[in-house]
Amino acid sequence: MYLGIDIGGTNLKSGIVDENGNLIEQLSIPTNAENGPDAVINNIKNIIQEARNNFPDLKSVGIGVPGVVTDEGVVRISPNLPGWVDQPLKKKLTDIISIPIAIDNDANTAAVAELELGAGKGLNNFIYITLGTGVGGAIIINRNIFRGDTGGAGEIGHTIIDVNDDIKIYPQSFRSGTLEEFIGRKQIIEFAKNILNKYPDSILNQNKNIDVSSISDAISENDMAAIECFKKIGFYLGVGIASAMNLLDISTVIIGGGISMSDSILFDSALDTIKQRALPTIASRAELRKAHFTKDAGIIGAALLGKKVYNKM
Repeated sequence: MYLGIDIGGTNLKSGIVDENGNLIEQLSIPTNAENGPDAVINNIKNIIQEARNNFPDLKSVGIGVPGVVTDEGVVRISPNLPGWVDQPLKKKLTDIISIPIAIDNDANTAAVAELELGAGKGLNNFIYITLGTGVGGAIIINRNIFRGDTGGAGEIGHTIIDVNDDIKIYPQSFRSGTLEEFIGRKQIIEFAKNILNKYPDSILNQNKNIDVSSISDAISENDMAAIECFKKIGFYLGVGIASAMNLLDISTVIIGGGISMSDSILFDSALDTIKQRALPTIASRAELRKAHFTKDAGIIGAALLGKKVYNKM
């Protein structure tokens, strides 16, 4: 048995995965990230200890973190976890736990789930993108995660798609003009709200709490505001993907995260843009695949990452 832990800004999820990659037990508790790193790490320790008590044959632990993680298991920075700067997470856990522990970026762990058991099972190379509150990503080359010099490779959400964006309006200059600032959840909702004055008959005007899911649902009603919104967001997504494809010479992208379950017009628009903007050698082969895993990708991928470490021992 293998334990997977997915640290989110809101929820701390965990689960037990068997030898075949089946999720046989899972748990979700509030992360309470505002209480600081030590409080979250103590919860992780408790989860691991309980799993070892319930499953004496537990072989390893894998953990996905929303941030940049070094090969040594140090969380360099995690924007959604206050205070997580240069946190030696692996050391804090191995000091009290003897079984193997693997720690990586959460998008990397989700990509492992797709690689081993999901939409990337038959691929040697692919780009994985997760669409949700933000935009994360991972790069798989020769069926291994490409991590880069510091463990931060694959952050497609930080691809710059607008060089003229005003750097002064962002609290962090490196966010200026990035893909995430155009197609993150909040940005999609804001874009929809900004165009509603053009569409007084849109059913979205009747919704005081517009979300990405309600925009997607409106498309099935042929709502023109929702269609324009998703086509534009798909365009931005396609621009970002085309740049990544051109740089890496990888023609397949797997898209996960909650927003990946949205209406297909979003991805049709993205693919149309890729066909126009990617190099001809890539455009002719370009393919977007929806991830096999959405809700539990982080848990399963983290567990499989831990399994890989165990098998190398």
